[in-house]
Amino acid sequence: MSKTCAIFTHFCGLQRTLTCLRRLAQQTRPADGIVVINNSAADNPDLAEIRALADELFGAGFVRILQMEANLGNAGGCARGIQYAFETEGADYVWILDDDSWPRPHTLERLLAAPEEEDLVRMSLVVDPAKGDELSWPLTIPGSSAARPWDNATVRAELPEGNLIPSRGGWLGALYPRAAWQKAGLPTEALFIRGEDEEYPWKVRNAGFRFVTVRDSELEHPSSARPLIHYRVGGKHFFYEPGLPISRVYYKVRNWAWLQRLQRPHRYALRFAACMAYLVLCCNGMLAGGDFRLRHVYTLLRALHNGFYGKLRPY
Repeated sequence: MSKTCAIFTHFCGLQRTLTCLRRLAQQTRPADGIVVINNSAADNPDLAEIRALADELFGAGFVRILQMEANLGNAGGCARGIQYAFETEGADYVWILDDDSWPRPHTLERLLAAPEEEDLVRMSLVVDPAKGDELSWPLTIPGSSAARPWDNATVRAELPEGNLIPSRGGWLGALYPRAAWQKAGLPTEALFIRGEDEEYPWKVRNAGFRFVTVRDSELEHPSSARPLIHYRVGGKHFFYEPGLPISRVYYKVRNWAWLQRLQRPHRYALRFAACMAYLVLCCNGMLAGGDFRLRHVYTLLRALHNGFYGKLRPY
C-alpha cells in the first residue's frame, strides 16, 4: 500500500494548527505520516502545546515538526516539507494542507479511492462551510470550446457532472506523487506566499502531469472575507480580492508577474501588455472594493516591476 504524508506550515495560528491535527486524527483512512513545518521561532511556547496534542492523538514522535531557520512563508516551508516527506519519510504521496484547511473524516480516503494513474495529481474539492459548502475560490475546469480551453467555476452549480473533475491545476488539497517531485522539483522558496499555488502546478503540468478534482473528497477552507470582484475580458478571468493586507497584495502581484516571465521568457511585449492590463484591472478592483490608496498603488507598481524583471525581493 502506498504511503501518504500530510504536510502543512505553522507560524502563529496555534488554534488553527491544533484543529488541523484533530481533523487529521479523525480520518477514516489515516495519513501514514504528518509533517508540521514550523516557521515561527524554535522557542515559541506554542510548540509545546502542538507537540503534546500530536503525541496524544498519534503517539509519541509520529508527527514530525521541522524547524525552519526563519519564516520562509508557505512556499518555502512547504518546499522543505515536500523534500523531507519524500527523502526522509519515504512517502509515495505528499498531501498539501494548511493550518486553516481542515479535512473531513472521509477526505483522504475518498481522495485515495479515486483511480490512481502514473501521470495524475488528485485534488480535494475546497469548500467553505460558512457559506453552505460553496467553493472557497474559483476552480479552473475545461472550457466550452477550442478557443476557450479553460474556464472558471465560481459556484458548485457551474461544475461539470461526475465525481472526477478535470482541472488545470491546484495546490491546497492536492495529492502530489513522488514522480511529480522527481520530475518537477520543488516550489520556489523565494515566492514566500501567494505564489506556490500557481507556480508549482505549472511546473508539474510542464512535467507531463494532469490534474483532477475529486468532488466527494471535501477540504474545508475559509473563502475571502469579502466577495471577490470578478472581471472577464476577452474570454479571460480576473479576480480581485478586496481587503487583502498590503503585504499579501505585494506577494500575490509580484509572484504573478514573475511567473509570466517564466512562462514567456522572450515575449517581452506580451508580458508588458499583460502587466499593464493587470494594473488597470487591479486599480479598478481597488476602486470597487474601497482599497484605492496611494500606498496600494505604489505597492502594486513595485510588485509588477520586481516580478517583470525577475526580482523576488521581499515586501
